[in-house]
Amino acid sequence: MVKTLYDSDMRALAHQTVDALFDHVEGIAGRRVVDWQTPDELRARVRIDDRGGADGMALLRDLMENAIQLHHPAYMGHQVCPPFPTSVIADLVISTLNQSTAVWEMSPIGTVIEQEVVRWLADRAGYPATSLGTAVSGGSAANLTALLAARAHWNSKRESGVGSRVSEKNHASTPDSRPPTPSRPVILCSADAHYSIARAASIMGIASDDVVKVATDDQHRLDLDVLAAALRERKVMAIVATSGSTATGAFDDLRAIAALRDRHDTWLHVDAAHGASVVLSERLRPLVDGLDLADSLAWDPHKMLWMSLAMGVVLVRDGRWLRRAFEADAPYLFNAERASDNIGEMTIQCSKRADAIKLWLTLQMFGTQPFVSAMEHVTDLTRYLYDAVVASSDFEAMHVPDFNIFCFRHRSDDATNAELRERLIRSGQAWITSTVLKGQRVLRVTMINPRTERGDVDRMLAALRRFAAT
Repeated sequence: MVKTLYDSDMRALAHQTVDALFDHVEGIAGRRVVDWQTPDELRARVRIDDRGGADGMALLRDLMENAIQLHHPAYMGHQVCPPFPTSVIADLVISTLNQSTAVWEMSPIGTVIEQEVVRWLADRAGYPATSLGTAVSGGSAANLTALLAARAHWNSKRESGVGSRVSEKNHASTPDSRPPTPSRPVILCSADAHYSIARAASIMGIASDDVVKVATDDQHRLDLDVLAAALRERKVMAIVATSGSTATGAFDDLRAIAALRDRHDTWLHVDAAHGASVVLSERLRPLVDGLDLADSLAWDPHKMLWMSLAMGVVLVRDGRWLRRAFEADAPYLFNAERASDNIGEMTIQCSKRADAIKLWLTLQMFGTQPFVSAMEHVTDLTRYLYDAVVASSDFEAMHVPDFNIFCFRHRSDDATNAELRERLIRSGQAWITSTVLKGQRVLRVTMINPRTERGDVDRMLAALRRFAAT
């Protein structure tokens, strides 16, 4: 029975699948963005039969037809991209070879490719040769990894006595006093920071009260005055800034925040999962001015470099803190002879998919131009929607978009805005999202499909107007 899994029928199914996928994407504009069904309806379609016997191609076509169509030009929803074809093809090879890049001897070429890709990204971010990094599953894992490196740095300072408020000499002179209470590892982040920051702190055992959310300004950027005041009030393990926030796509002022980091001798992590990719564009690069000054950063090529899930990257400017965070004794895997090549010594992962191959293949075949063209195109589309909203009488803009995320609102009430979004996505005409900004329910778009054009934006707005009228 096992042998049949590798027979010629599987070769035929593979060829049919590739053709069906390309046909599906090429004809996507003639479909609905999603054929809306309830969870129970979908569950009835996919229930497993232990006997097997189903037609593989029929199952795969059913899956394609009932997915949310990210390749559809009217998809303007979450920060999940329609991947470039090179990434899709590489995924097939990665899955077939099934290499694990945590240990060099388990995937020599896969490991070297990941190291090359990480070095290439670090160079684009402006990081020095002493930086290190690794591919991870996404921004959440990258943020956790970076904060673990920040804690390693924090603990090292405490062990060396740097920044200690009570010296050993003073403590010795008061024999009846108790030892000084060690300062707690506090994290300062934007009120619009991704939820993974608080989640990472919880995993690390940092109390929720020690994750201090700093207010944002009118453009949803971290308020520098409020941040400065917070730094004066307490010792801080790390500041977390954001380049491309989830809610509005806002970019914090990294150069100014880095100056505050230096003044208060702490760590600066930048969650640039969404926005770091703009470093490839001469036009958009000023959005992340100062990124090279960060102690660590998160970067998701599976967002604005159009790689398929999952491919995130964490970079640490001084690589020793990344290594220090994951020191482990595992002689059956790691040895001193190959310490510099075992990526598993710098990450929580041991089973580690060779996802960097996707970006490597795309860069080797096409260079950076497809990324730059796609980023600048979706940025222009977002501005087009902003201008249309500003010129309208029935919608209002909630901010000026920096990149490809924009929030706007129908001039009515929260319930109406929530209903408009629900009716739009259930209609299959377009897909947008919704969030709450400063207490108001708003509509939110992420322009992430390079195939989206102005006509698609116009039709989305027209559909919202029709639903509002009824």
